[in-house]
Amino acid sequence: MGLTTVVWFARPVVRRTVVVVLITLAGVISYFSVELRPAGAAVAAWWPAAGIGVAALLASRGSRVVPALGVLGAAIAANALAGREWGLTIGYGIGNAVEVWIVAYALTRGGPVARLDGVRDIGRFLVACAAGALTMAGIGALTALIVVGQALEVTFFSLGASHFSALLVILPLFLLTPAWAQRARLLEALAQMAVLAGLIWFVFSPGNSLPYSYLPFLALLWAAFRLPTVIVAAEIAVLATAAIVLTVLGGGPFAPFLDGDERITVLLLQGFLIVYALAALLISGSRNDWSRALARVEAQEELLRDGIVNAESGIVIAERTDDARLVIRGINRAALAALGRSEAPAEWFETGIPLAPGQPVLGNRALDDLLRRGNPGEAEIAHGDRRFDALVSIRPLLRGTAIVTVVMTDVTRRQEREDAAVQSLVRLRDLNQQKDDFIASVSHELRTPVTAIMGFAEQLADEPLSDQAQQAADVIDRNARRLADVIEDVLELSRLTGSATIRRATSQFDLRQLIEQAAEDARGLYPAREVHIDAHLPPEPVLVTQVRQDVQRVVANLLSNAVKFSPVGGVVTVGLGPAGDGVEVTIVDDGPGIPPAQLPLVWERFYRIQDESHRDAPGTGLGLPIVKALVEDRLHGRVTLEPNPRGTGTLARLLLPSDAPASPTTAALVVPDETAREERS
Repeated sequence: MGLTTVVWFARPVVRRTVVVVLITLAGVISYFSVELRPAGAAVAAWWPAAGIGVAALLASRGSRVVPALGVLGAAIAANALAGREWGLTIGYGIGNAVEVWIVAYALTRGGPVARLDGVRDIGRFLVACAAGALTMAGIGALTALIVVGQALEVTFFSLGASHFSALLVILPLFLLTPAWAQRARLLEALAQMAVLAGLIWFVFSPGNSLPYSYLPFLALLWAAFRLPTVIVAAEIAVLATAAIVLTVLGGGPFAPFLDGDERITVLLLQGFLIVYALAALLISGSRNDWSRALARVEAQEELLRDGIVNAESGIVIAERTDDARLVIRGINRAALAALGRSEAPAEWFETGIPLAPGQPVLGNRALDDLLRRGNPGEAEIAHGDRRFDALVSIRPLLRGTAIVTVVMTDVTRRQEREDAAVQSLVRLRDLNQQKDDFIASVSHELRTPVTAIMGFAEQLADEPLSDQAQQAADVIDRNARRLADVIEDVLELSRLTGSATIRRATSQFDLRQLIEQAAEDARGLYPAREVHIDAHLPPEPVLVTQVRQDVQRVVANLLSNAVKFSPVGGVVTVGLGPAGDGVEVTIVDDGPGIPPAQLPLVWERFYRIQDESHRDAPGTGLGLPIVKALVEDRLHGRVTLEPNPRGTGTLARLLLPSDAPASPTTAALVVPDETAREERS
């Protein structure tokens, strides 16, 4: 960061102090510039205070009007102390203030900081300096014409050149970072500075009027190409100061003009400084852009090289030259293996491979033919028991050259991977089927004893028992039914996901009546909780053609969940209405609800929400997966869960078509209708 940027980010006290110091310095330098102007001239030979004033504005925060007014005051004070006419003093002061504000605004585009790193930044810098200098020249020329009657064009060109050269020379010192580049060596910098100092003295030494004003530029070129831009800017400032002082002392190629019209000497000096500053800054900025571009290219090349070397596919990157040669720029081990080589010959990378007719290129006839003709295409490479597909891409460049890319894919290895993947998939399917068959077999085996236990528990309920025995019988009956529910869930899920599924016949029934029956059954699930089920159903029947057992199971599961997670004395609201070509069933509870992040997970098998409000609720985590499978696979509908929009709880939406599409039935697994009953998940 440059000095102005560092100050802009500094503490307010430091920032204000620096701004005041810069404005004061601009005033002091303005005074000496007026004092050292040629005798009788209305314009100073050089005005470095312009660059310092712009730096003061760039270092300030907030509105730049206040520091611009400070520059105005400093300029007026300097001109007044130097004895200038009051008209010129006020007019030039206003011009200075407007100039620095325009340059600062143009450099930052109204933003906080200005940059001078590359050619684009330098171009903006030149436009800003030119705009400010021309503004100052216009205001100053008009002032000089009105106050002292000086010719408008003479003052305009003198002021414009004086301020433009000062901005080009002084302002970069405040915008460029003072850090040295890593490659800048101290001895080289000292040697370059010594050469520059010697050339300046040789060209501008008193008594020497030889026209060698171009010689210092050789040393500046050295700095522009090898040293940081801030060193270049500092040397331009030193050159400007030395050239002006030594010319006034009678030295250098511009001194002979002092005996005639001094204004010619001033204009020649300004032109000299402007040309030097422009050339040196643009060359240094171009060097910076080139260095950054080179660093990006090197990073991309390193990344590309690592990608090529470690790629599984064989990759060859080459350049087809204008003299019909193929120079290899990169080749990885996989490509060498496909070509039957352990390493590439050195001449491939140095002189290249001649693309002459009949001359082998990479060693494969079909591939070599494509490379010789310079045509994109595909070729097949066989090496040992392996086969490769080679894809050739051509990207033409300038002057008859082109970038050639060859990508070799190991077809044999790819086929081996595909075969292994297919075998793994078959094994997974077999294991999954074995798992489903095992679960179904175990569940069927458990069903018989559980049914017997439930039967004997019902007989015990009809017998006169003591209180302790009756309590034990109730526990046996309750847990036997819970176990029966789990077995039925597992069997149903096995039927839905197994290879042998049942497609029950559809029938027309009244969905309103089915919901009323399911609501009545749900009221008796947890009587101690006293959950109220409020059903908002249409008065007339709602006829649908669906599988009644599947719809009944879905509605029962959703109602069971709503009742189970409702608080004591809670309300479950059930709704039924039309929805497009079908019907929509809504079930809303006022329970704790489902966290939004876990909504997609509740449809997975055995998933249970792990928090205090859900952990103690009974269930297997199979109810909702069964609901989703029944609705989407058999009923051709859609079921969703979402937060209750009117408060806490969950809203379940069940969308069913009024007429289910016909589907073929299979008899691989017979499930009697009696097994379709309400489920608790």
